[in-house]
Amino acid sequence: MKDIIIVNTEIHHRCKFINRNILIRPQYHYFHKNTQVSKNVIKPVSQFGVIKNLSHRFDLYKQKYRLSALGYELYDDIPDRLNYSIFFKDFNMSDTFFSWFLITELHVWMLMVRFMAEGKKGELVVKNIVEAMWQDVTVRIGLLGPMNEKTKKKQLLDLSYQFNAAIVGYDEGIMSDDKVLASALWRRFFVLECNNPEQLEKLLIYVRKQINAFDKIPSEKVFDKSIAKWVDL
Repeated sequence: MKDIIIVNTEIHHRCKFINRNILIRPQYHYFHKNTQVSKNVIKPVSQFGVIKNLSHRFDLYKQKYRLSALGYELYDDIPDRLNYSIFFKDFNMSDTFFSWFLITELHVWMLMVRFMAEGKKGELVVKNIVEAMWQDVTVRIGLLGPMNEKTKKKQLLDLSYQFNAAIVGYDEGIMSDDKVLASALWRRFFVLECNNPEQLEKLLIYVRKQINAFDKIPSEKVFDKSIAKWVDL
């Protein structure tokens, strides 16, 4: 019985070795035969799209990285280039964090309007503009003074709700007539407290001019570099 087991074990090992050769050699022989029959098999790999596909994916990765960076650069142009003091003065706004946010929010929205017209690429830029804004807002809130995390999170959450509502209102206004846009600006930017129609008209004209300036930038140039050139208030 023991001898039978030993023999069976040896046969098993031999079969295992043989089977391994059966799995390898016929396949090699089969492909080798086909290389003689069909010249297509031995064409360069790139002609089958493998290298081309990898190159395309790498280009998409570079493009995604560039568009993400563009979003952050565009946002930086708002606090870096915009003269907030003029807005504070001309619209009788107090020099506070909330006033700063209202001005920044309006200009972020105007950039969003332009890039949302550019499809998926534009959406990626918009995503990163907004992401950069919230990172900046988080840092600035932290500089306001001692604040526990619960209060900080609540303030950020409240601002995010307000921001989303503002975008909806501004979008509706820009797609409608001046009355609707003026109403959106009065509700959000002036927080229902503007009793001076000239101030409201001035901001309305400013927004229309800025949106018009962005619209004149052709699609082939809008992604080249920062387009945040702000018109004079």
